[in-house]
Amino acid sequence: MGDISLNTRYLSSNLGIVKIMQICIGFVVCCLLCTSWYDGRSCFGEGRIGFCSGLNFVALIINIVFFIVNLLNISAWKMERIFSAICTVLFLIASILLIWFIIERNASQASLIITAVSNFFLFFSVIREIRLMNPNFESKTFKCINTLLFIDFPPK
Repeated sequence: MGDISLNTRYLSSNLGIVKIMQICIGFVVCCLLCTSWYDGRSCFGEGRIGFCSGLNFVALIINIVFFIVNLLNISAWKMERIFSAICTVLFLIASILLIWFIIERNASQASLIITAVSNFFLFFSVIREIRLMNPNFESKTFKCINTLLFIDFPPK
């Protein structure tokens, strides 16, 4: 398994910074989606918002676990790659569902708009995380996204 020790270099690495950013944005999204829980509605009331809420809660917990695992220098790269690949698709679906909800209900609340933008940002950050975990993987999709995000290609 390897030696378990505190890996402080992870905090300053690109992967560590991306993971910290995902955790912070995850907390913000969870707070924004559950702002009206006291009205008798829950975070999971309407199906589309419920999907976004559930995804963000689960992704936040798993991101915190992976952050601690990487901070303790425990190797879990394969699980983290699988989680990132699944999250890429799910965050894109969540963003589309949230935009659909905003358009259909004409709900132009600032919290929903910020949540939709944050979900797109989480989608792109998970793509960036996959790119950082697989430095030899070159794809036209990743090149296009990295160019759009003004990220150096390949990472140094």
